[in-house]
Amino acid sequence: MSDREHAGGEDLPDTDLIRDFLVSNPDFVREDAELFSLVVESGRTDGAIDLGAAARDKLRDEIRQLRSLNASIVETARANLAIQSQIHMAVLALLEVDSLAGLDKKISGRLTGALGIDVCRVLIEGHAPLKSAESILGAAEGFVGDVLGDHVELLGPINPANAHALYGQQGARVSSQAIVRLDFGGHDGLMALATRDAQLFQAGQGTELLNFLARAVERMVVQWLHQS
Repeated sequence: MSDREHAGGEDLPDTDLIRDFLVSNPDFVREDAELFSLVVESGRTDGAIDLGAAARDKLRDEIRQLRSLNASIVETARANLAIQSQIHMAVLALLEVDSLAGLDKKISGRLTGALGIDVCRVLIEGHAPLKSAESILGAAEGFVGDVLGDHVELLGPINPANAHALYGQQGARVSSQAIVRLDFGGHDGLMALATRDAQLFQAGQGTELLNFLARAVERMVVQWLHQS
């Protein structure tokens, strides 16, 4: 059996080819810090402390951590791009409507489906613009302040005290929510998104895309309120 084959019969890399490659590319090992640290690793057995080996081990650990962090950043960036695309497509779909009633149906159907949530409600204090609606509803004066306090937005777990007022029968099934304060031409209001996924909306998450969606909905509702 050739010395380039192991017991399983599989070909091993040609050591001569590897050597020729490394001779022709001397920087290959030096530029790979983890490989370099393994190549020059000391095998001392005299009990002396090898500071060089300790430094290499530390460097190798740091490289692994940086690679892990880089992979996490890339994954987060991909997820953010996917969410951004979903919201942009959802807003474009909302722009297709030709009435406030049409917008109400789009919010309860297309928007919730595109965002992967269970319910979306747009509430307007002191004004119920539609006789029959699923998403764009009226609310009592002061309700927005009761829900949000002084905050512009609120993300996190469902508050059982106002879950039914916000989401109706869905309030008993959802676990996390994202709420944004809105202004409908003098009427306070809010947009509330909720889902059964307890981890989807959490305090501390970025709200740029959420606010973009909320402002788009706000302007569309105001436009149709003025026309009606």
